[in-house]
Amino acid sequence: MEVCIAPINNKEYTAPTQSYETWSKEKLSNLYTLVNKQLQNIESPAIIVLEIAHFTLPIEEENKIWAERNMKFANELCGTIIKEHKHKFKIIPTLLLNNLDEEGGEISDNFINSMVEGQKYIRKESVRMISERNLKNRAFKALKKNQKLVDSFINIDGKAYLKDDDYKHDLAAGFINEDGKIIPRCGLILTSFLDMVAKLANDRLHRKEGANVLFISFSEQYHEYQRVRLGVDIYSQTHKTATIHPIVIHWSYDIDQCLTSFRECNTQAWQEKEL
Repeated sequence: MEVCIAPINNKEYTAPTQSYETWSKEKLSNLYTLVNKQLQNIESPAIIVLEIAHFTLPIEEENKIWAERNMKFANELCGTIIKEHKHKFKIIPTLLLNNLDEEGGEISDNFINSMVEGQKYIRKESVRMISERNLKNRAFKALKKNQKLVDSFINIDGKAYLKDDDYKHDLAAGFINEDGKIIPRCGLILTSFLDMVAKLANDRLHRKEGANVLFISFSEQYHEYQRVRLGVDIYSQTHKTATIHPIVIHWSYDIDQCLTSFRECNTQAWQEKEL
């Protein structure tokens, strides 16, 4: 993600006492219970979109370890969904990459090949790689064309914050330049991502609009988790007919963390729980 000011998570973490295999099975079971509940509340037809990871190229070694674990975990989740629901719900795995250029594309392509190797349910050809740079350009275009989107923000000290009666967002969605124009960051980039997700879902179901999407996002860092939630909030406020049903997860075995936020629908407040 591009640099922006993010809140600090004050939770004190401890090292896990279980093996990774035991830990991940427990988290998978708890996550699937939540996923299944959401699926039961979604009218068919529907698409499940997994944001398996978002990272910056070149990929640091510690990020590779997490991404590989995440791909395996997501593959197991896909397997559980398919075994329970057969092929009722189509699944689209995605990866959000920053600094994706020609050289980075080759590096990421090789890395993704290694990530999907041995996975039964997630294949290389099904993974959509999405460039954060392209999403930022889409956000610029959306702000230029959509005054309603622009009016959704308030300028505080040169930063664009989402207007909210409770003023619960302390994370800026972008910066505001001397001409008063919003420069997209963080949440606005994620909003563009969700707009693309909706398009992928409708195209996959051969619809113009209105496809239900269960969106499941995995974040390694707490500030990334906050950014995704902000992007969902912006999207749901500015796309009143949207049918995105989000589950946003901050998980890491190394700190024994699986914090999860979800909504029953776009109009309800977040519910947050530890899995």
